[in-house]
Amino acid sequence: MTRTINLIAILLILTSFGLGYSIFFGDNSYAQKKSLVNNNNIQHIKNNQLKLKNDILILEIQSAQSSDEHIENFARERLGLTYPDEEFISFEKKKDDEK
Repeated sequence: MTRTINLIAILLILTSFGLGYSIFFGDNSYAQKKSLVNNNNIQHIKNNQLKLKNDILILEIQSAQSSDEHIENFARERLGLTYPDEEFISFEKKKDDEK
């Protein structure tokens, strides 16, 4: 009877060590969970930045669809298009290092 109880106790101890190893050092460990949470937080930040860029693009598209002035400014500033007898001058901002 005591031999059976000892075997069951040893089996429970070995099982608990096996599960403990899996929890602390295995594929589903706390370190792996912490790494995944960090990666998830980084991805949330990237997603929020992309959402802001998308919102800006949506506003530009809506502005371009509703205003001919916006289309003309876009063509002049970004595409460098001008009327035949017109000269377009653009100024570049200098960085603080280039003074």
